[in-house]
Amino acid sequence: CSWGESRAKAMAALSSVEVWEAGVSRNVREDGRERTEFRRLTITEGVVDHAMGSAQVDLGDTKVLAVLTLELGPPRKERPRSAIVSVSVDCMLSSPVDGNNYKHFDAKGRDIARRVEQLYDGCSGAKLGCLDLENDLCVSEGSLVWHLNLDCAVISDDGSLLDCVAMACRCCLRDATIPGHEVLEQQEVGPSGPEVRVEEDPNLHRTLSCGRVPTYVSVGVLEQGQWVFDLSAAEELRCRSVMHFGVDPSGSIRSACTSNANTCVSHSSGTMADVVEAACLAGRALLEQVDASKAPEGERRIVHLGK
Repeated sequence: CSWGESRAKAMAALSSVEVWEAGVSRNVREDGRERTEFRRLTITEGVVDHAMGSAQVDLGDTKVLAVLTLELGPPRKERPRSAIVSVSVDCMLSSPVDGNNYKHFDAKGRDIARRVEQLYDGCSGAKLGCLDLENDLCVSEGSLVWHLNLDCAVISDDGSLLDCVAMACRCCLRDATIPGHEVLEQQEVGPSGPEVRVEEDPNLHRTLSCGRVPTYVSVGVLEQGQWVFDLSAAEELRCRSVMHFGVDPSGSIRSACTSNANTCVSHSSGTMADVVEAACLAGRALLEQVDASKAPEGERRIVHLGK
């Protein structure tokens, strides 16, 4: 396009950002939400009948399906009793793939997966992950633990994708059942660990407790130091920076990171203190509402939050 057309597009984009920021300063966004208001959140657990656990989470028009598979395997050397949680995120369905741009979606999926795995690993140097704090997932210390593989498919992406993937993984684990087991030969342990009999009867499986499992709350910060929750894709591009906080049900932060494009942006100490406090309160309130909802006997759990 010509120089004039390029300049017109740039001016239109600048005007759009200014209009949005003016609206946020008056506590109203383009879709009618207030600064701290989330889009409608819908959680449907048990959507894949024959999976060990599954959940679909819709956050506005961002939609993610998570499915769990289980296997027994060796633990990490430095964590002999801790389960291993592996996450994969496939972003291919959320946008048309043309030429080599699939590499972008691969990289995006790997980055999100890595950040969600950090939630389950806990602090550096910790001997147990967050799931191990309330669940015994060790079969034979130093030899066999449960490996939980969370495979996520991004159905559509309209912003706050990390938050949606983290919530989908958490709800998938809430839906999961872990088979009972019996260690048959603890004294004679071979290179692959002791012989184990796994219970096949689903009526004898146990559910996971997720009372210590965090989720991500993303916060977009504007030039004036104001901030907003649950950004749409358009809002993510307009923010000065986007910060992601892994918040557990007690309101404590277990992980924190920024979007790659905004890693060099700095904020005042006052702004950061306000953002951190707001993220803690929002994460705790969100998880309280999600965990308070119960499914009718024999039915899948469906949660609706927001307008």
